[in-house]
Amino acid sequence: MRRFCTPLILTLMVMGLESVYGQGMPSKYHSYDEMTSAIKAFASTYSEIAKVVSIGKTLKGREIWLLTLHKGDPDQAHALLVVGGTEAAQLAGSEMTLRFADQLAKEYGKTDSVTKLLQSTTIYVLPRVSPDAAEAYFEKPFRERATNSRPVDDDHDGIADEDDVDDVNKDGVITMMRVKDPRGEWMVHPDDARLMKKADPAKGERGLYQLYSEGVDNDKDEQWNEDASGGVDFNRNFPHNYQFFAAHAGIHQVSEIETRVIADFIFSKPNIVAVFSFSSNDNLTTPWRSEPRRSSTGMESAVPTGMPPAGSGFMRSFMMDEATRGPVTSVLEDDQPYYEFISKQFLDITKLSGAPETKKGAGAFSEWVYYHTGRWSFSVRPWWAPDRAARRDTAVGDQTRRMRPQTGGRAVPGAADQPTDEYADQLKALKWYDAGGYKDIAVPWTKVKHPDFPDREVEIGGPKPYALSNPPADSLNTLALPHSKFLAYLAAQLPVIKVGNIKTEMVNSSVYRLTLDVVNGGYLPTNSALGVRVRWPRNVYVTLGLGKDQSLASGRAKQSLRPIKGNGGFQTVSWLIVGKAGSTVTVTAESPTAGKATETITLREGGRP
Repeated sequence: MRRFCTPLILTLMVMGLESVYGQGMPSKYHSYDEMTSAIKAFASTYSEIAKVVSIGKTLKGREIWLLTLHKGDPDQAHALLVVGGTEAAQLAGSEMTLRFADQLAKEYGKTDSVTKLLQSTTIYVLPRVSPDAAEAYFEKPFRERATNSRPVDDDHDGIADEDDVDDVNKDGVITMMRVKDPRGEWMVHPDDARLMKKADPAKGERGLYQLYSEGVDNDKDEQWNEDASGGVDFNRNFPHNYQFFAAHAGIHQVSEIETRVIADFIFSKPNIVAVFSFSSNDNLTTPWRSEPRRSSTGMESAVPTGMPPAGSGFMRSFMMDEATRGPVTSVLEDDQPYYEFISKQFLDITKLSGAPETKKGAGAFSEWVYYHTGRWSFSVRPWWAPDRAARRDTAVGDQTRRMRPQTGGRAVPGAADQPTDEYADQLKALKWYDAGGYKDIAVPWTKVKHPDFPDREVEIGGPKPYALSNPPADSLNTLALPHSKFLAYLAAQLPVIKVGNIKTEMVNSSVYRLTLDVVNGGYLPTNSALGVRVRWPRNVYVTLGLGKDQSLASGRAKQSLRPIKGNGGFQTVSWLIVGKAGSTVTVTAESPTAGKATETITLREGGRP
């Protein structure tokens, strides 16, 4: 497939971000109140093309803001949805979405390519979909949290949130706590004493510590921080591959206000072609691959028999197909080349490399978007430590809040084993900070007296919250550049319907054959292959408009087309029309995801009308 790109947009995005962000948007992480003020000011400043509304309110009363950028009626143009904060601890994702929206608005009316983009395409932006969880970054003590504010009885003792983290050493930061124990599974990482790693007996390693998040056994059940405040992770609460009874997954799929309003919004907008989200469920550095579907043992007997013959053929064959092959669990083969191509463009445009291994989702948002709604879904981490020193912006950011991914407030020994590459990523991040001159990313391991371990050696320390999964604030504006470049590119790849190759032919004195092609001028097909299966994205409809003295001898006045491939892919439509020479008909091809094209055609003999 050839590359379908808009180089001018990408060039101007780079120039504009470098000039505007150095003076405009501060290089900082925004609290909920700060982000709310910034979004409202943005919509007021760019009221010609920008609107802001709340699509829901969290348990803590925080609004879930939606920004819409488009000149005209946004529902009448195909759309790209950009989502930040899918994983609440990755605050950088929210910041990247704000900078993308800000730059598009600044270039509108000044740069032809950006102006045309916002006249033809709607950009929906949800900067922070789980604001209650993200607000932990701005609260005291400084601790990392991925869950919303719903009280949950994590340890099933009849009381919710009764064993939260505690700031044992009173430094205002919640890090990790290691307790010396010959039975322990953890050891100091040999390559960096700031880190702990699980000992591997097969490599001759021996554990010397038990490891917990910093806290006290408040409920006296000999577990530490196992029932911390907050309950449900946005990125574990969606139906696809949902894990019942898993920690932070919720009492059922889409149980939370945050997930429910986002799902409702997507289903309410049939013009959304593709969704881009920031998360660890990365399919841009490592594109999704099609895998053979496994048979569902014994399911054949579940196919109903005795169905009436009329209209039952498709349904029965569909059910037999699903019964024998099982549910879809990997990208469909016809969609895989598009994910591979967009992945290549992402890597070429951003020049990013060395990404951590992608995480398979369990109730993840980005996977649900593809598998259940049939939209194209693209996701990548907002940041990971590169193999080079940090680049700081001119503006001085908050360097006091750095961090490491923690264990959700649970005792680490009881958690699942960490993949070996996680240590490599953490080491690389620490090395990156060191090369950039950042000195406050970790708390030195220091002995403390702990009431739960009066006769044991206890130390508190390790990387600070958020440091290993978010960049320093003073680098945000620089690091937003490659993502904004790619998002501008992606927005230009949506399907665009045109009508072409129009031919009329006189069959006899009053009958004409009209033939034309419905062409997709965008890169992405009008529907994904999975979109055809789930039937949420609508097909392209072609409608023939006849005059009062005309009639249809062959063909259907309104018909649904199969998905049309991109880059000039087309489907040919033909009718036999009874009418007078010189009279006109109209042909309209349209779908919410591909736009609308209308042609008025004169019936005459031979060639183009």
